[in-house]
Amino acid sequence: MKLEITNGKYVGTAEWQRPGVVVLDMEDPAQETWFEDYFHGEDAYLDGSVECSHMSSSRRDASEEAFAHAGFRLAAYNYRVQMSEEARRDDAPGARTP
Repeated sequence: MKLEITNGKYVGTAEWQRPGVVVLDMEDPAQETWFEDYFHGEDAYLDGSVECSHMSSSRRDASEEAFAHAGFRLAAYNYRVQMSEEARRDDAPGARTP
């Protein structure tokens, strides 16, 4: 899965390749370092039912789903994220071809 990241201007791309591996393509080294730390970070959350909840955590680069979730949470940092054109599957159900 490959995401395009913008913040009013094009920032770059982040591509999840396998657990623990996110490849970044960005021109600004400072932003690349920030995104590298971000995607290799961990999120903590409450898990389980209300009566039996406990803290859980997961790395943002652990799975494609965790990566996608972390990508869209970048909105909190004023980034806009969308799936890269080259990463969109033409054979997806309901997909349209231009």
